[in-house]
Amino acid sequence: MRALFKITVLMLITSAVAYGQKLSDIEMDEKHTIYKENFTTNENTTLVLNLNNTKAQIFQSPDDKVYIEYTKEFKNTKKKRIQSQLELFIVSGKKEGNKITYSSKTRSALGDRRYRFEELMINRLEKKKFFKDSTQKPIERKSLNSVFQEIKASDSLLRNKLFGTLKIKPHVKKWKKSDQIIITKMIIKIPKNIHVRATLENSNLAFMDDFYNRATMNVRNTKLKFKTVGNALSIFDIDNGYFNAGDVTSGSYSFANVRQVKIGKLKNTSINSEFTKVEIGEIGKKVEIVDFTSKYLIHNFSKGFGNFKMNTEYSEINLFFPEDKDFYLETFGYDTVHQFAKNVTTETTPNGKNEKHKMLVIGKETALNKIKFITIHGIVRLGEDFIDLRE
Repeated sequence: MRALFKITVLMLITSAVAYGQKLSDIEMDEKHTIYKENFTTNENTTLVLNLNNTKAQIFQSPDDKVYIEYTKEFKNTKKKRIQSQLELFIVSGKKEGNKITYSSKTRSALGDRRYRFEELMINRLEKKKFFKDSTQKPIERKSLNSVFQEIKASDSLLRNKLFGTLKIKPHVKKWKKSDQIIITKMIIKIPKNIHVRATLENSNLAFMDDFYNRATMNVRNTKLKFKTVGNALSIFDIDNGYFNAGDVTSGSYSFANVRQVKIGKLKNTSINSEFTKVEIGEIGKKVEIVDFTSKYLIHNFSKGFGNFKMNTEYSEINLFFPEDKDFYLETFGYDTVHQFAKNVTTETTPNGKNEKHKMLVIGKETALNKIKFITIHGIVRLGEDFIDLRE
């Protein structure tokens, strides 16, 4: 059974690596434009994106127009297959008043093959508990730059982890002149002052420039990747998938069942999460988090981060102390285990009325920087340079 599983993995790896390789130096035989249009905008324009099974790169527009180009290129591909491929896409765009609507989906669940490969393998591996040993080792504090680099390379890190876990050597494809190649590319350029409303499902979007637009996004089973994202009026509702951002400067974010949330710098932001894995490189000013049954890993704090608050239930919080020792930390709640200071463990049990009370205090209350946890039925691990993930 394990041999059959590895064969299946190898088949999927070959597909995924071939799909992800750089093909810019290869001369293609045919290029077909599925959709190409531009729309004028003003500061009151709303762009509505309805994307299903779509991979796209998002850029900042060079002017006040929205540009959308969707193409498919072929090499050594039979006419019948080209035609069948082009017939899969359902694309439409229109402008009515100050509202631009662009929709894209496929007649079959093509999606992003690499994303689907990773999802399939992770589901199989988690069921078989392949990752169990790696999660029990102590974790070390990461520098902010290290977290930035991981976000930048996020597309390959998970795949490499899968390869390493299964002890499979990554396959490097060397293209032959006779190989069949199909490239799908969608480019969307958005002016910086317009409101973006998006419904995204089974998709993969990479924002190549800083994205400060007001955004209202409903996201399902999708990968989102940002350099910088933030607007005080932005609302993100994300269920399942992946969220990677180098810098989150503001907004409101809801994460449910998200496999990975990895953020470099975080400030002026509220997060509401459940059943999600969250890693943050640096906490800045005005950050509040409400969580239920998630796992948090927080590495650093900015200078003068002010007040950081977390309200959690059944959560696992792993936090490295601020390097600036002038801070005050206190936890309120009940039925929570604290691990800190070289394996010192304290546990608070529920009281008769389940009333919250002060559980742990570190530092002086007069400090300008304060960390406050309200935590129920949880685990709080605190560390200087490493955190021991003991059960």
